[in-house]
Amino acid sequence: MKKSPLFFVLLFTLFLAFLFTSNGVAKNLPEDYWQELLEQTQHKSVERKLAEEARLQLNNQEAKTQANALAATKSALKKAEQQRLALEKEQDALEIALQETQQRLQLRSTALGEVFAVYREEKSNLFGLLSNARYSQQYPQLLAFAKPDLTQQRLPKIEDFNQLWQALQQSWLATSQAVHYQAPWVNLTGQVETSQLTRLGDLQLMNPQGVLQLNSGELPSLWLRQPAHLIQTNQAFLAGESERVTLDPARGLTLELHSRQPSLLERVQQGGLVGYLIIVLGLAGLLVAFVQSIRLGFEQRRVLKQLAKPAELKPNNALGRILSGMNKASKQQKNIAPEALEASLDELLVRESAALERGLALVKLLAAMAPLLGLLGTVTGMIATFQAITLFGTGDPAMMASGISQALVTTVLGLLTAVPLLLAHLLLQGRSRKLARILEAESSAWLAKLLSPPSAISQASATSQGPVGMASMLGKETRV
Repeated sequence: MKKSPLFFVLLFTLFLAFLFTSNGVAKNLPEDYWQELLEQTQHKSVERKLAEEARLQLNNQEAKTQANALAATKSALKKAEQQRLALEKEQDALEIALQETQQRLQLRSTALGEVFAVYREEKSNLFGLLSNARYSQQYPQLLAFAKPDLTQQRLPKIEDFNQLWQALQQSWLATSQAVHYQAPWVNLTGQVETSQLTRLGDLQLMNPQGVLQLNSGELPSLWLRQPAHLIQTNQAFLAGESERVTLDPARGLTLELHSRQPSLLERVQQGGLVGYLIIVLGLAGLLVAFVQSIRLGFEQRRVLKQLAKPAELKPNNALGRILSGMNKASKQQKNIAPEALEASLDELLVRESAALERGLALVKLLAAMAPLLGLLGTVTGMIATFQAITLFGTGDPAMMASGISQALVTTVLGLLTAVPLLLAHLLLQGRSRKLARILEAESSAWLAKLLSPPSAISQASATSQGPVGMASMLGKETRV
């Protein structure tokens, strides 16, 4: 049996009374003390009872609320379960209907499978044709029709076949037309302009500025680096001044190849440092050869003038200097031995021949160095190519183009430099040797005349051609 709180309060009061009585304290307390203590105890017990009842009532209300919420949740769960079952049944029914529809579609498409395959193939071919056609900008509806729709699962209808036939017919007709129409295009600065364009079938699209290229899904733009004669011919055709027109039968491939060809400066830049060195050496060799050619030309003219006037020895030419030196040597020593005269003559000839051949050794050296430098550029270019292959593989040829270009360009530069230098060396060497032979012949004739007796000298003078004959021979050799 559960004890009430009042019982415990009374028990506690009796305990206190016993405690005070036993200790003799009760004798000193007033008479109404016990009455007040009892009333306070009863009042507190009543308050505790009221608080206990209020808390119990609140707990009962919360319990009812939670019970109601639980009932509502169970009801909602039951409804959701019913909806789930209904949706599962509906999904099963839809899956069954989808399977039946796919089976019917397969049965219907089996008989016309080849026809539908041909339709899709022709439509795909038409899209590929229109993507690069010159008339696709003029007929955008054809490109929109031929664009494949990967999300479409339905079978083509008879209207689709008719539309495909009309698109093919219109495409064939457009390839045989030469028309003018207004359309936007992109100039060389990247700006969009709208002007009259001329289409010649499916071969070429052009305007007075040049031939236009087609970019899939973009506006047509001008080709870069078009030949000047092509632009001039087409401008005259568009202006009605000429009936000639320049066409690219490859539908732009020839112009693309021409536009990608590097210029002379770009070719030189592809050679790299070795290419620049070859060009510098070649220019230096040609400069030396040019200066030596001018010097030999002036020397040849002065020698011709000296041969025309043998009595007037001038120091401005090799022959005059040789003969003047021999005259001085013979006058200073009248009884000089013939061997000494020959030695002096040989010394003068060697000195003048060296002056005539000045710079030829340098030209020959540069002509020999140019191919070797070209070979050096080839080796360095191939090394760069193999390094690119090691890093990037062979999948991208553009990564190897730089090294291959350097290898080929340096070889070409070396050969182009060596051939003119070798030719210049050969020509200059021939001219210098001709002058050296003339100097040697005239000097030998002068020495023989000096050493011969007077009777032999007069006889030789009557029968020989003399300096004038040598001058005429030199003139003929020079003309040749």
